[in-house]
Amino acid sequence: MKFGLFYVLEAPDGDYRKAWTRMMGQIQYGEELGYESVWLAEHHGSLYGTMPRLAVAAAAIAERTTTMRIGTAVTILPFANPVRTAEDFAMVDVISNGRLDFGVGRAYQPLEFKNMGLGDRQDHSRELFQESLEIVLGLWSNEKFSYHGKHWQLDEVECHPRPIQKPIPIHVAAISPETFGMVAAMDLNIIQAATLMPLGELKTFCLDAKRKLMHKGHRPETIDFPLLWITHVAKTFEEGKQRSASALKWYFDTLLALVPQGAKSPKSYEAFAAAADAYHHAGGFPVETLNEVGNLILGTPEFAAQRMAEVRDEMGQQEVILWMQVGGLDDRHVRDSMRIFATEVMPRFKGKPPVVPPALREAEAK
Repeated sequence: MKFGLFYVLEAPDGDYRKAWTRMMGQIQYGEELGYESVWLAEHHGSLYGTMPRLAVAAAAIAERTTTMRIGTAVTILPFANPVRTAEDFAMVDVISNGRLDFGVGRAYQPLEFKNMGLGDRQDHSRELFQESLEIVLGLWSNEKFSYHGKHWQLDEVECHPRPIQKPIPIHVAAISPETFGMVAAMDLNIIQAATLMPLGELKTFCLDAKRKLMHKGHRPETIDFPLLWITHVAKTFEEGKQRSASALKWYFDTLLALVPQGAKSPKSYEAFAAAADAYHHAGGFPVETLNEVGNLILGTPEFAAQRMAEVRDEMGQQEVILWMQVGGLDDRHVRDSMRIFATEVMPRFKGKPPVVPPALREAEAK
């Protein structure tokens, strides 16, 4: 298994420089500890996440690291000209000497669509996303590329610079159940997140998507769906809870105020509205509940290792992205969690061959 780090660059206190300096220091420390990748999320218009242009951050990280892969989780395709997106990230691939993992999504926060002048187009985000992705892939795969769709018209466009990797690994965010099926149908990899979906449901959708790819001829051990997981490891559960409870509350309160709400949520975003309704109706879920259902990992190294073994053995998980800097958590505690995980959990899994779970072995035999 491989392990990476994840950042949205949240700034609960509005100190953007502190947030940036803290993130960059942790990334460099993570490379020293043996984390193999860092993943960045694009957000707009709130303190929840303050990286509006991921290519800028990714280029800076490329200059301060040497081995870590640099992923986007995700770049929001409907918010930008797809030609510019292809150019920007081709340049990141060049600067990083071929270390880019390109994760893409369509966004889910109504405020972001409103701030980008697209408030009336969230219902159409899936078709905007699909056209943009087809254009980016076309520009990276062809010397000249033309496209005639509903939203974009291109004739004989060239992308310069051209990426070093051929091809750049592509991952599509799947948070709602419908997206798992759509991405599998497109024959692309998925980025999964346990944040708003109980682990039991996530296993079901993940295995179903992998079966669809197997029907297209993929072997199960070659299917890599990185899994994003909020994680804080400490000597005891109580110590971890004491360190992280207020930061986790800020994160979930902030997130679930930003997702689509109620019966009037945009089409294809119903899963977000349902999660927000359940959270608000319950008055917020205690960290014990979120930990139990698998929305996060909070506890000892042994507990974290058990969760890693669970997703490896039951889902065939090969890569986990750890969201440790969450909700403005103190830098000292983040680094301590990073160190404990790297020294006491990672060695049990790194370098081991992929596991094909029973559910996929049965599908492979048919």
